[in-house]
Amino acid sequence: MRAFGAILAFLLTTTSAWAADDWQSEWDRTVAAASKEGAIVVCISPGLPRREFLLKQWKADYPQIELSVQSVSGNAFVPQVATERAAGRYLWDVFDSGPNTGYSAVKAKLLDPLMPELILPDSKDEAAWGGWNDAFYDDEKKYVLGLVTDLESPYYNAAAIAPATVEAQGLKLLLDPAYKGKIVWYDPRLEGPGAPYLALFDHVLGPDLLRKLLTDQDPIFVTSLTDAGGALVRNKAVIAIAGNPRFDLASFVNAGVPINAKSFGHTPETSYRGTDGTTLGVFNQRPHPNAARVFVNWIMSKRISAMLATAQGWGSRRLDVPTLDPDQTPIAGAEYFYAQRPANDTTMRKWMAELKQIRPQ
Repeated sequence: MRAFGAILAFLLTTTSAWAADDWQSEWDRTVAAASKEGAIVVCISPGLPRREFLLKQWKADYPQIELSVQSVSGNAFVPQVATERAAGRYLWDVFDSGPNTGYSAVKAKLLDPLMPELILPDSKDEAAWGGWNDAFYDDEKKYVLGLVTDLESPYYNAAAIAPATVEAQGLKLLLDPAYKGKIVWYDPRLEGPGAPYLALFDHVLGPDLLRKLLTDQDPIFVTSLTDAGGALVRNKAVIAIAGNPRFDLASFVNAGVPINAKSFGHTPETSYRGTDGTTLGVFNQRPHPNAARVFVNWIMSKRISAMLATAQGWGSRRLDVPTLDPDQTPIAGAEYFYAQRPANDTTMRKWMAELKQIRPQ
């Protein structure tokens, strides 16, 4: 028995060492091949802190591979890629933008499954990602992975509305006639941070009250997060349905403009769980396949996830990365609405289409 135990221990140790050597060898080969390619092209959602971090840190880690980062707009991007491909031009390697655009890319058959690209044990640690079924946003759970977790809710000027009133009424406060024409909304007719709220409000308030909000409350539509925050600063509005007040109001706060803006809350009744426009995928027929493989392993690693979270101010979906903001931390055990899941994306798009009829651009 002792001999058998010794043999078993030897085999387990040898197998473990072989597995470690196997992924390490594959990784070394991939990095070497990526270095020969010498370039990678990544599309991202707009956001200066994210863009600056990716360019700076990638250059520090892989100076031999030139990273091109291009911000894309959801409505036009997928048709643009389809047009490029019809002309025989395959320009993109990695998708790192919003899930709604990602679903359009999946439907257009532009993406490959992500999991076969993962090599590093750290990056493909399912437990760290809270389970692949939750981390992947697409229906097939293999194309569009959420890198960020954030809780999105409207925010308000606490000098104009008492926090106790918001706490008592929640999202129903949006229907108060006192706030007609005083609600600023990042244009929900467009893909962007304003549109997912259509799905949330449909879920929490119901379609009749959402339609009442859209028609009776005369919300002010803007196409800039800074404009949304600025409407509160200039007293043109008292409630904003946009991004996060920390970012929307940053330029005003940095300039010394006083504003006491508060979120409606981080409960399932007042917020949805989102990705802040940062989901990950890989294009099929990509021009730099090895560099793309290095990139997705790199950005999914714990080290880069933690650094990126700090740089852009949004919490990582990885459970082993510390949270940054209590207001962005889900309540343990609470069931949140995922406004950007495919089924809810369909609801959002239905409302976007109806809204274009109610309020043509």
